[in-house]
Amino acid sequence: MSLITINLLKSINITMRKSLLSLGLFMSLSAGMASAQSVLVSDNINVPVGDQNHMFIKSLSETVKSYLETKPRIAIEFVSSNSTVVESGGPWFRGLKKGNAEVRMQIYEESSMKDYPDYEKMLEEVVFQVSVKDEVPATLPKYFTGWGEQRSDVSAAMYELYEPFNETFAVMNPSMSEEDLAPFELGYTGDYEYPLVYSYFNEDGQLLAYYIVTNNANRIGYKSESEVTAALEQDGYELFGYEESMGMPALYNKDTQTLVTGGVVTMQGQYFRYLAFEYEPEDPTGINGLTAEPDPQAKVTVGDGCITIIATDKIAGKTVNLYTMGGQLLKSVRLAAGTNTISVDTTKPVMVKVGRNQTVKVVK
Repeated sequence: MSLITINLLKSINITMRKSLLSLGLFMSLSAGMASAQSVLVSDNINVPVGDQNHMFIKSLSETVKSYLETKPRIAIEFVSSNSTVVESGGPWFRGLKKGNAEVRMQIYEESSMKDYPDYEKMLEEVVFQVSVKDEVPATLPKYFTGWGEQRSDVSAAMYELYEPFNETFAVMNPSMSEEDLAPFELGYTGDYEYPLVYSYFNEDGQLLAYYIVTNNANRIGYKSESEVTAALEQDGYELFGYEESMGMPALYNKDTQTLVTGGVVTMQGQYFRYLAFEYEPEDPTGINGLTAEPDPQAKVTVGDGCITIIATDKIAGKTVNLYTMGGQLLKSVRLAAGTNTISVDTTKPVMVKVGRNQTVKVVK
């Protein structure tokens, strides 16, 4: 099927999906069926010197699961047995030099401060072993970029490679609605480096985006070429820039009309990096390229049942689109310089997108 003829909900810019992921789908904790102790993707890992790492949880204990039935998040603290080999920085750990260390993942109730532990209320402790080496190469898992392909076909191909994770995620996240989860197919890889993949489909069941989560924050790169960019360039992608604040790379494949960017997603009490493959028919490598930043010329606030956007003269005339977390377009408004007040009839979080910039979430 030609990319020109497929029905791809063109009113929704694909760059919105990164925010949908980090601010919508994963504000709850992904996890597996309850067990006596939470199960990690691996309890014996190799990490390269200098890289910041996280630890993906495959399944949760009954204790943690029960806590999350009434609370939105957990908080994580890593503790190293040998701080000269492995440094622990709260919700992350890093290898400092070659050697071995035992690391304890301590799972806490969240304090009154978002993402910070209540140190008087530890829920569980899980131990794993870390070997720090000079180099630890990792192979990027298979990704799917057949935009417009049917969900049944993509899912079948995914689940030949990865363990289905949708049902597990839904059971362990009762706060997530069927509407929130409906566009996604999640796959657990069993690989420490890239433990989770997921695809995004439009209302017609056609593939629009594909995401890969990594435990190693340095794999994607920071304002420089990386192991990931090198692998993608071999697959025909052109590296054309970096997002300013996070330094994530931006690549484009003209043949498949695929834009690749990176981002940060909050889940499991940690901040994971992810790689996003998204359908983008407009070549962003030229002078009118995309930016992964929320528009600095627009200040978005919420109150009294309305969303207020204060716009500078520079972006006057740009279009602002408001979406539900499921991707449904609620309203499209052209900005005027100064204060723009927009009323939206919804009590759920709203995605606000100004022009071609990254989406931000507003909670009414």
